[in-house]
Amino acid sequence: MPYKMLPVLEIDGKPVAQSNAVARYLAKKYDVMGRNEWDAMICDVLVDALGDLKQDDMGGLRVCSGP
Repeated sequence: MPYKMLPVLEIDGKPVAQSNAVARYLAKKYDVMGRNEWDAMICDVLVDALGDLKQDDMGGLRVCSGP
């Protein structure tokens, strides 16, 4: 397991363990990345924004599932 992290995707016997890299690889492979470079960039912006929220580097915003 690379970097001792999950999730892991194995491609041709080679493990890849970075979530965003795996997501972008699969999106390109299955042609769901967008119709053009602009659409692909917007997908990247959304994924990166969600990653920023998850890390909560700013210290104030929290995403929760209940009241």
